[in-house]
Amino acid sequence: MKLVPFVKYTSCGNNFVIVDATEQPLLSEAEMSRFAFQATNTSFGVGCDNLLVIQRCSVEVLKSIADSRGYWHRQPEADQADYLFRMFEPDGEEALCCGNGLMCVASHLLNQHGVFSASILTEIPLHTPKVIQIGAGSDQQGGWVNLGHPRRTPVELAAFGHSLAFSPNIDLYPEIIIRFRAGDLRNVGNATQLKIKAHLVFTGEPHLVIFPDIDFSIPELADYIFSSSDQWPVKDRRESFGTWLVEHIGQYLNNHYKTLFPAGINVNLARQQSSRVIENRCFERGINRETLACGTGALGVAYVYSQINQLDLDEIDVLPHRCRWHDKQAQIRIHRTDSGWSLASGPVLLFDGVYRLLSVSHPVVEHLSAQQDDPAELKRLTS
Repeated sequence: MKLVPFVKYTSCGNNFVIVDATEQPLLSEAEMSRFAFQATNTSFGVGCDNLLVIQRCSVEVLKSIADSRGYWHRQPEADQADYLFRMFEPDGEEALCCGNGLMCVASHLLNQHGVFSASILTEIPLHTPKVIQIGAGSDQQGGWVNLGHPRRTPVELAAFGHSLAFSPNIDLYPEIIIRFRAGDLRNVGNATQLKIKAHLVFTGEPHLVIFPDIDFSIPELADYIFSSSDQWPVKDRRESFGTWLVEHIGQYLNNHYKTLFPAGINVNLARQQSSRVIENRCFERGINRETLACGTGALGVAYVYSQINQLDLDEIDVLPHRCRWHDKQAQIRIHRTDSGWSLASGPVLLFDGVYRLLSVSHPVVEHLSAQQDDPAELKRLTS
């Protein structure tokens, strides 16, 4: 049994358990994957969306990752960043990046260590991780992260044979078909398929950006996706149908288009409210469901929106639709600067605690333990 101290933060409805390993190595690589289940599970653990681990960017830490995970062809340099950002999904797999998670880490570094800004290495599982800047305000409430400039999705995450080059950084999929059972779309007719146009961009995570009002072959569905109990009677069931629709589209894309998106894809359904305000719903590939908010998705939506409409905006507010069911003031502010695109929100510390980590079997842990027997297979399973 091992005692693991942690803090739990929330930002726009995204909850994170953070393990601060900046001063001492609290978890081995295998234990990080194992603890992810206990951290995210509400019945047998703490309960959150993801486990975050903060580490110093040191030669020793990078070597431990390289030896255990086999992510990189060449080990990253230790002097390029102050910290490492690690995020683990409930199944123990390591994710690439998370805007809201990074803002929570920024707030924690200020609250715990007095760090106002720092460089941090993200996208750890990719062959070439990325250094970005994070920070928090002196009021110990606000957090920000500069994710750099959106870019074309790495080739290991997407197949581009069915796409068109919309811009150097954005790929356009002019027609993706989502199928339904007879009667699924009876609210709007007898159709059994929906044709979707989608823009793909990488903002630390791969994001498909779709504006249903103009990108759906059945644009009437957009009103269901963005309805709320303030607009319609609860008995009208518009909210539940819209939520089911988001889930169906997200799961269909992730289950039936693996040839296009072999590592899964985040799906953003967005609607313009004004020239500087966009509403967004995001289906996340790592948790295989809709999330209350997504920082990298908000940036993807803002960027695609500005490029499609050829707008030169320095600031865009993205409203996380699902989070605003509970917090009507929730928003993620996007800033465009010469150094990149930044997110800002107000992370909140919920509580801290200590978890008693027991030895339990886990598929990822077992493969990490067997790395010396078959490192090639381990690399395949954790990539």
